[in-house]
Amino acid sequence: MTVISTANPTADTTALIAELGGQASQSVDFMIGVGLVKDSDAVFFQYQGDEQKTALMEPSGKPCTRIGQVFLSGLTIIDNVYEDAGFKGSKLNVFLRTQNGTSLMLTSGLATIWSQCLMTCLMGLCANESLDHLITIDTWKGTSKMRPCFAAVRDGAVKVTHDDTYEALAQARSDKDKLKTDAIMRDAVELISAQLEGGDAPLELPQVIDVTEQTNDTTEF
Repeated sequence: MTVISTANPTADTTALIAELGGQASQSVDFMIGVGLVKDSDAVFFQYQGDEQKTALMEPSGKPCTRIGQVFLSGLTIIDNVYEDAGFKGSKLNVFLRTQNGTSLMLTSGLATIWSQCLMTCLMGLCANESLDHLITIDTWKGTSKMRPCFAAVRDGAVKVTHDDTYEALAQARSDKDKLKTDAIMRDAVELISAQLEGGDAPLELPQVIDVTEQTNDTTEF
């Protein structure tokens, strides 16, 4: 998988990578991590440099919990991202584009509840052939000890999900089967990426439900 950089590669660099048989890194205007600080009420944190992370806050001082009216432009998985820290782990990178052309990337651990929520919703969009629609991503924190982040995706005025993906992930969590969870997530990323590139996605239509109030600790996404 491609390592993501926030710096735009020069033409010379791009040409060199292509000549060497590699792939130029994808550049974004903003890189945003999800749930990076457990003790913070904020859910989105902008990466600024290698170490600095700034919580995204509303002018009112409340945490920003919504990224709205954006297009999904890509998904990638970065493996062995925690190797330097001495443990295994992969990251899900979600590429978005605003109507004005600004690019941003949301990043979270591949197996986190937030990523599972998001992929379940995106599978719903995929099944409904709506991946090219403007979407809104809502994120909030639960109230349990670990304070996991949850996500919901709205296509216009409705919240989308996908029953098969939801049930498969719920069963994997119940069985504490990390390998199965990983496989489900990777298959979903591959399938959605294929449709974004113009391929077919043989899925059933998603369950579409009316917008309701968010609850705290729930995995019904």
